[in-house]
Amino acid sequence: MIKVIKNHGKTVHAYRLGEDSEKIQQLIKEKKIIPLPNDKFEVKSSETLSSQSEHGEIAKAGDFIKVDSDGNPYPNGAEWFYRNHRHLAGDEYEQLPQTLDAWTCNEKMCREIEFLIQHKGLVINEQEEADYFVAPLWGTTETAAKDAVIVFYGITYTENGEIMDVEFNFVKRTEFDKTYISRNKKSKKIMRFYCEF
Repeated sequence: MIKVIKNHGKTVHAYRLGEDSEKIQQLIKEKKIIPLPNDKFEVKSSETLSSQSEHGEIAKAGDFIKVDSDGNPYPNGAEWFYRNHRHLAGDEYEQLPQTLDAWTCNEKMCREIEFLIQHKGLVINEQEEADYFVAPLWGTTETAAKDAVIVFYGITYTENGEIMDVEFNFVKRTEFDKTYISRNKKSKKIMRFYCEF
C-alpha cells in the first residue's frame, strides 16, 4: 500500500446533478451524461469508455460531476463530495486533501486488495494490458489498464482489525500523475514506476 494525497489547495469545477447547469447540459448534448428515470444519470467516464461494458457509471440527482483532463465526466457521491470540498464561488470548489491508501500492480498483494477480490468483484487479468483491472463500480463494469492506480477512499475495519468494507475506484495513470502526490517517506518516484508488461 502507498500513502497518497491530492494536490493541496487545488481548485476544481464541479456540477450538481439535477440542478440547472450549462456544463451538465453540454455533457448531455455530447451524450457523456444520459438522464435516466427516477432522477438517475448514466455518466460516461473515461473508465467506462475504455471498458467492454456499454454502460456508464450510475449517479443520482444531488451527486456531483467533475470533468477529467480528457474532458470526460466522473461522479462524486454527494456525502463524500461535501466532506472533501469547500465551496468557493459558483461552480468552483477547493479540494480538502486527505491522505489515502493506494495500490499499483508493482506493490505486494495486501489484504485490502484480497478483500476487493473476494467481496467486491475485483478481477486482475494478468495477461491483459488494457483491461488489467475489472470491477463492478457505480452500477456498471469498469476496467483500467495495468498502469492504473487503485485508490481507496474509505476502508472500514472491525474492532478486531478485520476489513468490513472498502470504497475504491480506478484512477488512470495520466490523471493520477496530475492530481496525486506520494506521502511515503520514500522518493516521490515510487508513484512514477510503471509495471513492466
